[in-house]
Amino acid sequence: MKKIALLFVSIILFTSCASIFTGSKRSVLFESNPMGAKVYVNGFEKGVTPTQIKVKADDRIDFRLEDFQERVVIMDSKFNLVAILNGFSIIGWGVDALTGSLKRVDTKYVKVDLEKVKPVTIQNYLENGKITKVDINTNNKTIETTIVLN
Repeated sequence: MKKIALLFVSIILFTSCASIFTGSKRSVLFESNPMGAKVYVNGFEKGVTPTQIKVKADDRIDFRLEDFQERVVIMDSKFNLVAILNGFSIIGWGVDALTGSLKRVDTKYVKVDLEKVKPVTIQNYLENGKITKVDINTNNKTIETTIVLN
């Protein structure tokens, strides 16, 4: 009887070990060059670089800064070894799987270099293009211009 009670108590105590001991999120430091980029986690704004944010495995991280090309990082992950403490507990494995604790973010620091985007204006196209045709329709009051861009 004592063995059964001890077994039952140990199963209850070690159910969902990864969820209890490590959780599904990890705090990661995000930086960008230049600083001041907005950081989005799965589409939701979470801060401005440099910032520390708790993220889950496989989260999509977007870095956005005006006049710079957007950068996207997918958080890498590895198997959470603490989950092994679940042993043969199907409940423990199930809870860890549902909470996302079977995977753990493998990175503690992310730094991205943002590239400046050259602004594209109509003036650039007009300077580099050639007007090949202009139709003026006085009845409809329209002007149709064809520009061939280089």
